[in-house]
Amino acid sequence: MRRMNLVIVMAVFTLCNCLVSLLICYHYPEFIPRVRMLLALTSRDHENTSEDIIASVQKGAINSVIQSSAGKHSKQEAFLLNRNIPTPTTRRNERLPQMLQQTHNSSGQLFLNKSRFDAVLGEGGLENRFPPRRPYQSEFQQVDVRIFIYSAIYEKTHSSVRTLILVPEPFNPVSFVCVLKRTRSHVGYWVQGHFRHISLSRWGTYNNRCGFVHCPVPHGSYPEFISVLTARMSSPLNILPVNYPGPPYNRLTRCYHAMHGNFTDVNTLVTALETNRYFGTDKFLIYNYSIPEDVNKVLLHYEREGIVEMRNWKLPFPPDQIHYWGQMASIHDCVFSQLGVAKYVLLADVDEIVVPKKDISLADLADRLLNTKKPNSKNMYGALMFPNADFPIHENETKIEFPEKEDAKKFKMHAFLHTDRSYINNPRDKAKILVKPEVVDLLHVHNMKKFLPGWAMYVVSPEVALMHHYRTSKKTQTYHPLRQDSTFIKFSNSLIPKIKDRLLHLQSKLEVNI
Repeated sequence: MRRMNLVIVMAVFTLCNCLVSLLICYHYPEFIPRVRMLLALTSRDHENTSEDIIASVQKGAINSVIQSSAGKHSKQEAFLLNRNIPTPTTRRNERLPQMLQQTHNSSGQLFLNKSRFDAVLGEGGLENRFPPRRPYQSEFQQVDVRIFIYSAIYEKTHSSVRTLILVPEPFNPVSFVCVLKRTRSHVGYWVQGHFRHISLSRWGTYNNRCGFVHCPVPHGSYPEFISVLTARMSSPLNILPVNYPGPPYNRLTRCYHAMHGNFTDVNTLVTALETNRYFGTDKFLIYNYSIPEDVNKVLLHYEREGIVEMRNWKLPFPPDQIHYWGQMASIHDCVFSQLGVAKYVLLADVDEIVVPKKDISLADLADRLLNTKKPNSKNMYGALMFPNADFPIHENETKIEFPEKEDAKKFKMHAFLHTDRSYINNPRDKAKILVKPEVVDLLHVHNMKKFLPGWAMYVVSPEVALMHHYRTSKKTQTYHPLRQDSTFIKFSNSLIPKIKDRLLHLQSKLEVNI
């Protein structure tokens, strides 16, 4: 009897061994490369050089996007992982497992040697010609639990793709993996991404902040698409077109932060657009979180004329969970998207106008002041800082008379009607900046957080140009004593007829209220 029990135990043990062996053999093409890749990422994550390139061509069927067991994630995380919102983005994400199926020529090997990796990419894997510039494409897509990607921008000088992501705060950086792809259905080449935080806001604490994942690309290879995932994942949830620069065709691009439902003033918007065009702005980039109907009609009209470009900025969480509708993220996306596209980029709000005292064109002013050497330094000037003064529009209208004053009143052109201003604010507190995009490392709202080596800030004298901030706030004590500044009125003869004609045209064509 004892002998029979021993035989039965041995038979069961042998059968289990056979089943385990069959499972490993069946999943070997997918299992081994993934283990190798994760081991390599873990062992090399502390290094930060171009030799960190890790490429893998996955072989075999791709499993579900995130493997999570009960108790491993919170209820909130489980909801995020399993939510099923019927949007174009989620519908495409649902197709990703099928889109990323293996190709028969996949080797399944892991390449840690850079020269071997370059050789593999050169064998028709990715494009080897610099792609032409196409319309900018971006949208929020999920990377992992509470991590979202927005855009992918190719940077020629670094031979890399810079991806903008939103992460929770606090956030302990994890290992990121980038998948460089020739087409949407291409299985792609896997490289290690390097994460970097963007500076925190100085105005409160929030549940989310922004950062970059830099994805190295071998010289001479140009991916059309990219996906980003964390090392714990088996396949990506996202896929974004890589945006490539083209020949610069704008001298000056102006970035506006995310517009939302609180902004409904068509007259102020048109005054801002026409005034800034007069002062040399070629293009306006506007991030659309939630724009009211009339304002949206006006912006779409300008977009059809090629003057405005609107970008979808539907945040993947409530806006109060990140500083000012993700302002730090949108300004970085705007500036880096102008690499090789615009000579200069100006960061300012709709109610702010840089008023030059001498040069009419801000691009001409930048040409004159930038690319000159900073005294007693090896650095060159790469950005202009414009000091700021507040012009409260709730104060009494100006007593200065000018021919177009009645039209300014009729069409609510506040900038021409209020000439009392506050003292000039500390330049490093409330100023706004104009930058050469190729000199930027990190930005802040009112200053440059960090230049690339060899560049410095030029602080513009108020006698040369001043940023007028037309404030609606009624906190009188913050503005007094007020001073008279009628500089802007000298442009009334040229600007007011342009703004008036544009408003009347929009009213008749779009039936908007002015």
